[in-house]
Amino acid sequence: MPVGIPYGSRAKLILIFLQTEAIRTQSREIELGGSLRAWLAKLGITVSGPSASAVRDQAERISRCRLTFQVQKGSALGLVNQNIVDEALFLEMPDEGQASMFLNTAKLSEGFFAQLKRHPVPLEEAAIKQLSNNSMALDAYAWLAYRLHSLRRPVLVPWPSLMAQFGGGFSQLKHFKPRFLVSIRLAMAVYPAARVEEDAEGLLLQQSPPPVARKLVAIR
Repeated sequence: MPVGIPYGSRAKLILIFLQTEAIRTQSREIELGGSLRAWLAKLGITVSGPSASAVRDQAERISRCRLTFQVQKGSALGLVNQNIVDEALFLEMPDEGQASMFLNTAKLSEGFFAQLKRHPVPLEEAAIKQLSNNSMALDAYAWLAYRLHSLRRPVLVPWPSLMAQFGGGFSQLKHFKPRFLVSIRLAMAVYPAARVEEDAEGLLLQQSPPPVARKLVAIR
């Protein structure tokens, strides 16, 4: 049965947790704990009915999600299809006081895990928790963490390009820009080493130290 695509901060926290644990353990199989409540605590999410339901919904969406990448080599075009996980995260949501049907492990797909090991992005645990309720700020923080430390020279990213990447749900740049500026400033507040300048044409990115030096910090 179709459930829709993953979206929002809860989906991003689930993915960050899965990827961080996979890199930390160097394994596709990720220990999730004996219950959904234990996992929520690892993610730093307050345990409550609505919050648990939101995580359950996004976890199911991620479990069913299939990514399609378009690749180009010269004049030839191709497609690559890839799942995020090979096994569902859980079977059903337990009620208060009932035994959990939550699986003890999740298993990333081989292709997703291979790409993750090839291009790991260091993220700061405290920063993720501070941005945990802001989907766009989480996206902005992860993007800065990925881009800035690998730059060899300053790069100006135009506003239209930023809107194409982060502006899902916005139809006009004048509505997207102020919202994104708030998010990028929040991301920079928890990534003080980020060297980013706001410009009338876009954002000027400069080479910066990664938010976490030489290691990935697991969300606990």
